[in-house]
Amino acid sequence: MRNEKISLLKFIDHWVGGPICTVFGLFNRLCHPWYKTYLSIPRESLPPRNILIIKFFGLGSITLASALISNIRQTYKDSRIIFLTFRDNVPMLEILSLADEILIIDTKNPLVLLGSICKTIFYCHRQRIDVSMDIEFYSKFSTMMSFLSGARWRMGFYLATFWRNSLVNVPIYFNYSRHILEIYGMFAQALQIGSPELYPRSAVFTQEEKKALEKFLLEKNISSLDQTIGLNIHASDLALCRRWPLPKFVSLVEQFLARYDQWNIILTGVKNEKVYSQEFLSLLPSKWHGSVIDLTGELSLKQFLILLSQLPLFITNDTGPFHLAKFTGTRTISLWGPGSTDLYGPFQKEKEYHDVVYKRYPCSPCLYVYRTDAGFFCKHQAPCMQEIEALDVMTIIDQRLRSNP
Repeated sequence: MRNEKISLLKFIDHWVGGPICTVFGLFNRLCHPWYKTYLSIPRESLPPRNILIIKFFGLGSITLASALISNIRQTYKDSRIIFLTFRDNVPMLEILSLADEILIIDTKNPLVLLGSICKTIFYCHRQRIDVSMDIEFYSKFSTMMSFLSGARWRMGFYLATFWRNSLVNVPIYFNYSRHILEIYGMFAQALQIGSPELYPRSAVFTQEEKKALEKFLLEKNISSLDQTIGLNIHASDLALCRRWPLPKFVSLVEQFLARYDQWNIILTGVKNEKVYSQEFLSLLPSKWHGSVIDLTGELSLKQFLILLSQLPLFITNDTGPFHLAKFTGTRTISLWGPGSTDLYGPFQKEKEYHDVVYKRYPCSPCLYVYRTDAGFFCKHQAPCMQEIEALDVMTIIDQRLRSNP
């Protein structure tokens, strides 16, 4: 999705979704005058037959939620899991293979959007959803879809506002001081799942899939990845201020190739990031171009994951590919500023394998603050990212490559 489209969706969600949820909340309170909330689903309602999980934004967040879904799958083996999301997230859900069915909200145009909403609501009522789990962050649209699914138990993050607490009857505490994996674990505990596993499972690929990527790379004159690092200069449109400035990336690449002259760098990204990759290459001195292979927009999601799994090191901004690299077991160096390392960074034992570079500014993190856009306090200039120097990253690269030649 382009940044403009996401901004429009956020605008509609706030100004249109808010009043709609308020009306639904009034309706729900009138129909259920003794309405109350529960900290967990009562045991008499367990095990649930059909569970609806709602998550629209954040490919990385969906990957991290795989631990939650695995816990549900292992505890309630006969329950049917239905995942509601946007079309762009479907390939990742198919790779995870945790949902029994995937429902799609199509944002192609207003008529298609309305049609997919109506189709989803009708389908959920026909399936008789028992539990709806809204793991989106305070979205009015996901709150509305959870309510309209007809689920008796509607789980979602707690917010002391009428539009939210009148529709969510199993509130989950969003503790900003804890890691998202622990927060997702609270959903599992509210489902009466004791001691849930917090770490997402690792990616597994077949030999045929690996050979297919090997063939593709040979066509790009890449015969080995032993001396190749991955580089992601992009960030999702949800918060572009997470991008480390291009001149800083250029400086890093120059320093790296001057020191490791036998190594190569693979530039990654999706199709709509191709222009930004070309801008980066235009700033890079021509003598280094032969060592930088631009694969932006040329890899499928599965190919990208397999590539990650074979790289000795992946350098990235705080964005989805960071979480995908963790999913494949790839060593990473990630650059942070607007985002929170405590909330979304490496978790506990992951810190041994994943390094972060983070200049903790007084206003950082600003990305996950409710009702505040990322970059609001600095007018999207992100000094927290600009203060990171190439030498900061090179120091960690030297440590990692020398310890793992």
